[in-house]
Amino acid sequence: MRLRLLLTYVQNGIEEPWQRIPSVIAIFAAEASLLLLDPSHDHYTSVSKLLMRSSRVNLKSIPLFHDFFSSSSVNVRKERLWMLRLLYAGLNLDDDAQIYIRNSVLEILMSFYASPLSDSESKELILLILKKSIKLHKMACYLVEHCGLFSWLSSLLSSFSGMLLGGEKMFLMAQLIVVVEVVNDVISSRNINEWLQRHALEQLVDFSSHLYKLLVGGMKLMRENVPLVNSILLILISTMKISQKRKMYQPHFTLSLESFFQICQAVDMYNTARSGANAELALKVILMSSPSIDIFRVNQVKLSSFLTWAISAALKSDSGQMYELRESHLHLRNMLEDAPFEESLTSKLLRWLVASVILGKLFGKLDIPGSKLSKSLYETLNSLFQDFGNKCVENNKSRFDCKEILAAAIFYLQQLLGLCCGGLPSVISALSLLLLSDVSESAGSAFKLGRRTSLASLWSRIHCPAEANPCWRWKCMENLIMYSGRDLIDIGYLKMLLHLG
Repeated sequence: MRLRLLLTYVQNGIEEPWQRIPSVIAIFAAEASLLLLDPSHDHYTSVSKLLMRSSRVNLKSIPLFHDFFSSSSVNVRKERLWMLRLLYAGLNLDDDAQIYIRNSVLEILMSFYASPLSDSESKELILLILKKSIKLHKMACYLVEHCGLFSWLSSLLSSFSGMLLGGEKMFLMAQLIVVVEVVNDVISSRNINEWLQRHALEQLVDFSSHLYKLLVGGMKLMRENVPLVNSILLILISTMKISQKRKMYQPHFTLSLESFFQICQAVDMYNTARSGANAELALKVILMSSPSIDIFRVNQVKLSSFLTWAISAALKSDSGQMYELRESHLHLRNMLEDAPFEESLTSKLLRWLVASVILGKLFGKLDIPGSKLSKSLYETLNSLFQDFGNKCVENNKSRFDCKEILAAAIFYLQQLLGLCCGGLPSVISALSLLLLSDVSESAGSAFKLGRRTSLASLWSRIHCPAEANPCWRWKCMENLIMYSGRDLIDIGYLKMLLHLG
């Protein structure tokens, strides 16, 4: 009798021939048919009452959803868990997504997650439903644009930070893994990235900031979960990539120099686990961030350790890519030759380091009286150094004690890349700025004066670096033009490298 009522209930809800039944309705009917065979089942009474009071199913809503979630019966927990499992199994198609959106299912679940009534099993199911929801583009956009998904996830991470030291470490780590997977899936959508860039990057930045704190603060807890660490690094990279596409006057996401050191320390600790964390991803996080003007205010030992780690990671990454190219099939050779040039990680590291030196020298000393540079744009290195040298060089010796380390790193990277790499004027400028005090001191020496005159002649033949322009912006993904051996390189560059070397 009950099964006949169920069949009639479903049939009456179909209004058109060959009308498709949403997955969540079909699965509900299948589950109901099984429990109606057992009068002792916990939900037998609830389903029977539904069939008795309603003659047709509403294909635009979820049967018993509100009844089970707002129930006051003694079986409320069982009813809620049964409904959550139904919601997870029934979300498969756009028709199901429309039903969930129409009935505010996701909003109710997200609100219930933080409720005192929500237990661990319910929270786990809710996150799994969200993870499955974002597989449907319509649901993913709705969650991000209308449900404040990133703000909600940020609140979860904030609560995780205080509870990871408690007794629920394993459960919270499992929840954190799902949260990170959800965000990685969401930001893989181009449309969502464009919407975030225009309207709500701050939400993603807030979430990424919480992730960063967990990364550097929960080292011991995540030590055995290197895939999670790499997923966190990917989110940080994506956040910075979206940030770089914003207008100059809009807020951006960047990390401090001290944050770079903490990331290096974290990755090194994760590398001691059973499988190594990806140092390449960690370096990409750093290179995606704006060059640091505080690079001269760092302890020599810390800076040397950081540069050694960064150069090692870049070289290892580039050598791995070269090996993969050599192992490629022969029939792909023509495709690789025709493919656009992709800048190596070593080249990006050189550009980032050079930009840090130039910005640090020119704009990192504006707190010193009389150190402000002219607002006019410089045409050559000579005009730049005349202004810079007259105002700032007397402070170099006392404030900047890392010039030898930086100059050695830049010169080493330049030697590895050769003279055919792009950005050579900036490299020359950075090295000249680092060694400017040595050239300028002992002004009474005829040798020093002669060397200064010779360098000034060469500086006048080299264009001023783009980084000296206050409107310049760092773009990690911007590929430089590479010169071939047949191209003519200004002899001034060669002479300058010989002088500085």
